[in-house]
Amino acid sequence: MWQMSDKNVVSRESIDLRVCATGGLGKVIYMVVLWCAAFVIPQCNALSIRDALGAIESGDDDHAVGGAGEVSRYQIKKNIWRAYSSSSRFWDKNEAWRVVEQVLAARVDAYRRYTGHTPGAFDIYVLWNAPGQFHRVGYQQKRISRVVAERAMRFTNLVRRAESPTMVAANPKLEKGLLLADRGLPQFALAVNGMD
Repeated sequence: MWQMSDKNVVSRESIDLRVCATGGLGKVIYMVVLWCAAFVIPQCNALSIRDALGAIESGDDDHAVGGAGEVSRYQIKKNIWRAYSSSSRFWDKNEAWRVVEQVLAARVDAYRRYTGHTPGAFDIYVLWNAPGQFHRVGYQQKRISRVVAERAMRFTNLVRRAESPTMVAANPKLEKGLLLADRGLPQFALAVNGMD
C-alpha cells in the first residue's frame, strides 16, 4: 500500500498525506495552501511608520504630486516643506522623511501637551494627514471625518499588521503602547515616548 506522511512544522505531529492521494485535486490544493500558510503567516511583519505613511499617502511614489500641490511620497505641502528644508529635491525619500520627522515631532509634542499621553498609530496618521481637524475636535478619534478615520485605520493596520487586523480595527486603542522608536521615528521617539 502506498503511504505518505510528513511532520507538521508547527506542532511536529505526523500528517497523513494519503488523504491527498484519494481525495482528488481539491484536497491536494487545500494541503498545499495549508502547508504554505505555515511559512507565510509568521513572515507577515508590521511596516514601519515611515513605510506605512509612504504607502498610504502615495503608494510609495517619490514623484507624486497631490491635488493641493503636496509633494513627495509623504504628500507634504510645499509651504511646510520649505519651513523645514532648503532642498527642492522633493523626490528624495530620505530628505522627505527628514521633513516628516520634524513636522511630526512638533505635532506629537502639541498632542502630548493637550492629551497628556503618547499618540498611537491611528493618532500619528491623523496628526500627519489632518492635524488642524484633529486639534479642533480635541484630538478625539470619534469626531474626525469618516474619510480620515478610514485612512487612519488602514495605516494602523499596516503598522500593526503582525496582529489580527480585525482585532486592531475593533479596538484602535490597542496601539497605545506602540514604541515609535522601533517603528521608524527615531528622531522624535523621545518626544513621543517621553522622558518620563
